[in-house]
Amino acid sequence: MNLNATPRMLISQPVKKVKRFATLDFARGIAIFLMIALHTLSLVLNIPDLLAVIDNLAVINLVALIILPFYGGLAGFFLLVSAASNMVSMYRDLEKGRSIKSIVIKQIVGGVLLLVFAMLCEGLIGYHGAFGNFFKYLNDPSKYFEYNPLFNYEHWEDSLNYNWQVLLYRWNHFETIHTIAWCLILNGVTQGLLSLKKRWQNRRQMIISYALLAVAVVLLTQPVWELVKLIMPGYPFGLIPETGNALFTPLIGQDSWWRILLAPILTPLAAPMEPIFPYLAVSFIGSIIGIAITQPREEINKKFPRNMFLAGLAMFIVGVIGVVAVIIHIITVEDFDTAIMIYQFIPYHRHWTPDFKSYIPLFSWVWQFLSVNGFALMLIMILFRLVEYRGKSKAFSDRTRFIRRFGTVAFSNYNNQWLYYIMFYLMSLLIYATPYAKLYWAGTFLTIFLTLLLFHLLLLGWERIGYIGSLEWFIRTFTNNVIPARRERFDPSVKWWQKGMVNVPGAFYEPEWLDLVEPEAEKEADPETFQAEQRDSKLALTLAIVGMASIIFNIASIFGLFVALNARKLEGKNKRNTAALILSIIGCVFFAAFIIVLSIVKISSLGLPL
Repeated sequence: MNLNATPRMLISQPVKKVKRFATLDFARGIAIFLMIALHTLSLVLNIPDLLAVIDNLAVINLVALIILPFYGGLAGFFLLVSAASNMVSMYRDLEKGRSIKSIVIKQIVGGVLLLVFAMLCEGLIGYHGAFGNFFKYLNDPSKYFEYNPLFNYEHWEDSLNYNWQVLLYRWNHFETIHTIAWCLILNGVTQGLLSLKKRWQNRRQMIISYALLAVAVVLLTQPVWELVKLIMPGYPFGLIPETGNALFTPLIGQDSWWRILLAPILTPLAAPMEPIFPYLAVSFIGSIIGIAITQPREEINKKFPRNMFLAGLAMFIVGVIGVVAVIIHIITVEDFDTAIMIYQFIPYHRHWTPDFKSYIPLFSWVWQFLSVNGFALMLIMILFRLVEYRGKSKAFSDRTRFIRRFGTVAFSNYNNQWLYYIMFYLMSLLIYATPYAKLYWAGTFLTIFLTLLLFHLLLLGWERIGYIGSLEWFIRTFTNNVIPARRERFDPSVKWWQKGMVNVPGAFYEPEWLDLVEPEAEKEADPETFQAEQRDSKLALTLAIVGMASIIFNIASIFGLFVALNARKLEGKNKRNTAALILSIIGCVFFAAFIIVLSIVKISSLGLPL
């Protein structure tokens, strides 16, 4: 049986090869894959018990408790991917001669639809919505209908058990998907204005414009927040005086109509998670990536991924230094436990402001923003450098189908995370004979594995009908039937409901993968120049040195090893790839030894004030 064969679709649809970037597809998939894994871990793992006996645990537990929240803050990674993909789509439309007006309309309609579905997801159909919350009460469904205190940030520890009530107020809870929706709208308008008089053809000028806009958004962030607080004092963490509900999530039926109407206007500007100030800047950076990779191959700047990686590295280093300084400050003015609590909130952007807690220094959000988004930019650039900038898209995509599948209907997977409530219920019942009992590491990892397996099996079956019924299908069906620029792409024989189907064969299994360089063709055209450049050998050596010289990026040694082996095949043996091979092997050994040591040494031996 050929597991890599394209499955026969149960419902036939026109098959057309779609141009795809393997890095964007993989990045979208890994973002959703890790999101499900991390959300399951935060739900299932018995963190209070681990913290209570942390002195007696191996150091690797402490490392995990530091790294995992940081990874949970990489929402900007998904936003970068979304913005880059969106810009690629807009440039394809521009190059096909479609009018700027039609492109802007498509962006606005698509963004508004996504925003509507995002509100439905958060309030009604999603894993934190009224439907998803039912699966938190499988042991006693009657509790689902009991009155529960509303969520607010003053008494957040006592108000985390959501029930059916969330549909009345959580519709305005702002998550990454809302940020993406607003960025679709704003990027569409921005690109439309910048594209007038065919200025879109000057990609260098477009990139400079988006870079300046990104800086402007960051600089305007604090003033915009202060303006929102003038309109609604205490926003977003304060409470509505009349009812005690959170300011940014007023409750339908309790709070005044003007607060209900104002909420979806103020929340995008100053929400607790990823407000468009400053996260529109991340979207603009993603737009820069999209513009750069849509250039004709002969105009591609081979140093682009390196330059963007260095920009991300600078952001990351400055951000981490700032985050550490903030944590030390909190330990000094408060205590160690408070500092740990704040660090656990690193995925929540505005929690790093004195609006959340008065002891947090002003502009701490800058360090949080730079650290998590600098790291996200580094990851994206590493992927592009290892894949499209080495001509490896086809081979890479074939090996990463499992991960890429999670990104095919990313929004639906985000929405359907209530599945891990069911798995949590079953695993805790099996291990402790008690539903929803928190688990330790072994039980947690088993729950994560089974949850991801459940998602994958669902996706395997779903793709055979083109993901009909997914949230993406609903959105695509509407836009492809209503918007002229989208409708004209389809043959008149295609039925209305087929226009929303995902073209699984042509977009997932056998698309036209786009490489930004073709090393084999370059080698054949000019062997001497190709051999002299030694691009893969240089990359392998860089990765090997980074892996050897750092603890945080020691995993680079693994990538360096594979690139070095490939360089020896493509470029022949030379000093660079030989040194890279040796250093990568040593780095891999060090990495394995480091993990082993962390798994043995007790935290108490470090002398930390825990």
